[in-house]
Amino acid sequence: MNEPITIIFNVVVNFALIICFLRFMFQFAEIDPKHPYAKVTYMLSAVVTLFGRIFPDLGKGRFSTSAVVLMLLLTFIKIAGMASILGKPMTPFVLFFSGSLTAILSLIDMFQYIVFASVILSWVIMLFQVMHPLMELIMQMAEPIVAPFRKITPNLGMLDFSTLVAILVLALLEMGIRIVGGNILSALV
Repeated sequence: MNEPITIIFNVVVNFALIICFLRFMFQFAEIDPKHPYAKVTYMLSAVVTLFGRIFPDLGKGRFSTSAVVLMLLLTFIKIAGMASILGKPMTPFVLFFSGSLTAILSLIDMFQYIVFASVILSWVIMLFQVMHPLMELIMQMAEPIVAPFRKITPNLGMLDFSTLVAILVLALLEMGIRIVGGNILSALV
């Protein structure tokens, strides 16, 4: 009976979460707001600018605290809304913990998707010698995620193992957080 409501609610909240994440990544990767695809995201995420008055940016304007807070709030709304739709009561502490855990895991998942996409696109660019503005945008978004791993992986010419190390570290981090968070959450419920 609640299935259409659940689907609509999930689609709307997930769309808002993706827009906030893209806004966060565009600012983190220092992508020009005048970029054709970034322009749409900046217009759709105007509420992040309003939150920016309350939560200032960190790291010389690269780390959008307002986008992170908005993603966290949207995750809380998603979990509370789903619990309400399904008729499952939730204490505020459990909501806070599960929302924070879900937001962190979603952020790590999105980082992994961006790194995977950049790996695939690097092969497409190399094989077909084509470059599209969207490809460039994804490669730029992956750069701040992969850059710390380039410092610790050896340079082997054309082979870049930094993306492999980044994916491995992100997967291990996700697995560790999922195990620890799941154990704590099961103890709380």
